[in-house]
Amino acid sequence: MNEKSTGSLDTYTIFRLLCTLAADGSLSQRDLARRLGCALGLVNAYLKTAATKGWIKARELGGNRSAYQVTAKGNNELRRLALQHARNLDDLFSIVADEYQRAIQPLHDEGVERVALCGLDGVSIIPWQALQEAGIDVTVVMDSQGIGRRFMGKEVVSLAHALLGGRYRVVIGSLNRAEQLHQALCDLGVDADTIVVPPSFLGKRS
Repeated sequence: MNEKSTGSLDTYTIFRLLCTLAADGSLSQRDLARRLGCALGLVNAYLKTAATKGWIKARELGGNRSAYQVTAKGNNELRRLALQHARNLDDLFSIVADEYQRAIQPLHDEGVERVALCGLDGVSIIPWQALQEAGIDVTVVMDSQGIGRRFMGKEVVSLAHALLGGRYRVVIGSLNRAEQLHQALCDLGVDADTIVVPPSFLGKRS
């Protein structure tokens, strides 16, 4: 998966960097390092490479902070890399499915019938299917972004809005934003013991 591009930089990390910046270009380099699971200095090297290649544009915000925008050329590179790494999807989906089945099994054993699904990304269909197979209904779908869109026939609502409707056992449905969403739920007063997420998704805490 980690084919080399420039020097010691690998294409998969560049792919993840472009994906992350496309979703939120205001992240600090420290935030990017945490998201990508690599050293701060290495993130700086990736950003410089991406800027040199014309994949991103940086705008100074002051206070040693910058905002990053993925360019049209960067979006083309993002699509090219996505196709390049698509051959790994079968392995990825199998691993993620196994992680969710293990995490959801205790809910089934406890007789839980309804949960909230929190956070959507490219793998969110996997926890949805795992819940359906366990006989557990997804009552509400919530996220911190993409409010108002629909997922599996349900309108996506904000975390605060969903929690106003009652307390649920919550299954985090995003691989890339698992830590962020877990923290956001805890900040809103959700008991961490009621949040279900594969432990490996939270394994990159710095």
